Amino acid sequence: MCSSEDQHLSTIERFVELASTQCLREWRRLPRIVSHVHQPLLQAAQQIMELQEAMQIHQGLLHGRSNSLHDMKAIVKTWRNRLPVIADDLSHWSDIFTWRQHHYTFISNHYDSQQDQTINHSLLGVHASMQAIIHFGKISRKQNLCGVCLDSLAKIYTIPTSVPMVDCFQKIRQQVKCYLQMATMGGQNELQEGLEVLDSTNMGYFTKEMIAEFYALKGMLQSQLGRSDDANKSFSAATQLHDTLVKAWSLWGDYLENIFIRDARQISIGINALVCFLHACRHQNESKSRKYIAKILWLLTYDDDKCSLMETVDKYAVGVPAIQWLPWVPQLLMYLVRNEGTVILNLLSQVGRMFPQAVYCSARTLYLTLKIEQRERYKSGELAADKNQDGVENRSSTTGNVTQQGTSETSHTVRATAPMWRCSKIMHMQREIHPTVLSSLEGIVDQV
Repeated sequence: MCSSEDQHLSTIERFVELASTQCLREWRRLPRIVSHVHQPLLQAAQQIMELQEAMQIHQGLLHGRSNSLHDMKAIVKTWRNRLPVIADDLSHWSDIFTWRQHHYTFISNHYDSQQDQTINHSLLGVHASMQAIIHFGKISRKQNLCGVCLDSLAKIYTIPTSVPMVDCFQKIRQQVKCYLQMATMGGQNELQEGLEVLDSTNMGYFTKEMIAEFYALKGMLQSQLGRSDDANKSFSAATQLHDTLVKAWSLWGDYLENIFIRDARQISIGINALVCFLHACRHQNESKSRKYIAKILWLLTYDDDKCSLMETVDKYAVGVPAIQWLPWVPQLLMYLVRNEGTVILNLLSQVGRMFPQAVYCSARTLYLTLKIEQRERYKSGELAADKNQDGVENRSSTTGNVTQQGTSETSHTVRATAPMWRCSKIMHMQREIHPTVLSSLEGIVDQV
């Protein structure tokens, strides 16, 4: 079917039409609720589509159409975006990638024979081919098929051309990750093999960001081998090469966190772990930074009497965008209740400048809850006092009147606790910054 002759291309076109009709007919016979029964038909539909797209590539290039280059690029781009996910059947995708490989080779050979000196379009097929190999290896690794991953990545060297820098970086990256994953199942040999891959790599061939990630991966390998000093040096080198590389900061933070939670007395290591996670949050979007914020809040539970970890957050949280803290406002308010310092107070105020409604409503709810709890405590105290009063006999009328007067005054007095004062201060600060918005919001809440 891969023949380039016109008669075979017309035959393919007819087969595509027949197969599409048959596939639709079979689909209508199945239940409307899509389940695993539909999977073979979905895979067949993709194969039909790939056959049709390959036919268009051959027709365009062989007939020399004016828009053939544009159509071919569009199809290659479609193939590069149509990729497997973790839950997909790899045997099906193995056939798909092998099919595409033949056509990438055809594209490269076609443009090589044209000897186009202005634009080397043959690299389009080479790059697409390598990307397919790397992505297949990545999905194999995520399905714990590390042997399949390494075999797939080794196919890159069978392509008779120089490997582009980006593809070479991705290949080494997936290879080292595969060795790290294999090491979790036991054995140190895989870790050593991963180090040998990185040590044998010519770092001068890559950009600073790529080299920094290699050093971060090297630090992971060394940490799992028990080479603590070397691991710290590698992580440090990674962050110095590229100080905005989130991967380097997060991996270093994970390494330090694991050491700190084993011995929380090493408070300096906990401080350094917090610094790493805060740096990672500065250069990451909100959804991906949530795990780092969660680690930061969790590490604060290990704080010492000097509040060293809390002071670290106060010092290094300046560059973290307010939106990173937004989903964690309830947790920050709980810290506000338990801690007397101004660190959390300042942090919530910073978030409230950008998102007044989220902070104000949460602080208002917490304040009212604390107020009700405080009132209940006073009522419990009054009931206990009343019982004691009833149990006392032969009291003078003057003394009784004084006692009743003191109880009456207490019932109308509810002293604000320190957490209530801190919540009130946040709300007051928010009203000063956003008076119109919060005035309207307060009216809406009262009506509700």
